[in-house]
Amino acid sequence: MGRSGFAGFPEGLIGFLEDLAANNDKTWFDAHRADYESLYLEPGREFADVMAQKLDKGLRPSTFDAPMTASVFRIFRDTRFSKDKTPYKTHLAVSWGEEGRAKGEGLGYYFHLQPGSVMVGGGMHAFSKDTLAAYRDAVVDPVRGPLLREALDAVAAAGPYQIWGETYKRVPRGYDEDHENKSLLLHSGLYAGTSERPPKQLHRSTFVKYCFDRFAALSPLLGWLEQLPT
Repeated sequence: MGRSGFAGFPEGLIGFLEDLAANNDKTWFDAHRADYESLYLEPGREFADVMAQKLDKGLRPSTFDAPMTASVFRIFRDTRFSKDKTPYKTHLAVSWGEEGRAKGEGLGYYFHLQPGSVMVGGGMHAFSKDTLAAYRDAVVDPVRGPLLREALDAVAAAGPYQIWGETYKRVPRGYDEDHENKSLLLHSGLYAGTSERPPKQLHRSTFVKYCFDRFAALSPLLGWLEQLPT
């Protein structure tokens, strides 16, 4: 990996993100580029790499043919089609998925840090056309549908987890509008996570275990999603 390890995020990272939110312009950012690199970029990459190794050993989906790999999201915003023209994101985000896949494609894990909260999640953020069709058939299947409900109940029982991905307003054509899993037919993706205040472990090496344990609680859901074609 090329990095020696992860000792926790620097104490100054949250302050850097807060200051960036208050001074979101190129002049300020260029003047604080050294802070960006030492507080955000390098520790972010170290965390991403160490977590990728830990996930690959302990939570890699059985359907993966290649190792887990990490992607640290760029801090630079794409403002071309946005009314918000501020050039920089005010959070740190990382995703982990199967090596060789595009970032955010298929099954994987996600991390998001901003002042006041840490979000740890996993699943499939957006189904491809073929995966969506297979997912819908599985949701109404008399065996796989109840198994999905069991998986979601197990995740919910593990802590303050939320289920995300519901974007459609109507049950798709061809499916029973009164089906017991009709709410799950409104999903364009299926993923879960927990958002909490940054813990004391944030600035310690034990933050890797903090996140890993929360990823592990998502295993019932990811295990069910493994059955879908990608």
